[in-house]
Amino acid sequence: MAQDNRRDINEILRAHDKELLALPGVVGVYVGVLDDGKTPCLKVMLAQKSPETERAIPKALEGYPVIIEVTGEIRPLGN
Repeated sequence: MAQDNRRDINEILRAHDKELLALPGVVGVYVGVLDDGKTPCLKVMLAQKSPETERAIPKALEGYPVIIEVTGEIRPLGN
């Protein structure tokens, strides 16, 4: 695979996580891989599907695909 000049995906996540988490319904963001098991991507977790939020989330950031996952609400365990 040819080396490209893109920034490391973890740097891109750090650069964009606050703006993504500020979108309504977004409950988390993380680095994952596509279904091929090797292509890095950014995953955005939603509490529920929303056309407005899905339109607001970019399809890619700095050349990396952005994948939406509907996970439901995420709450800390414990008290």
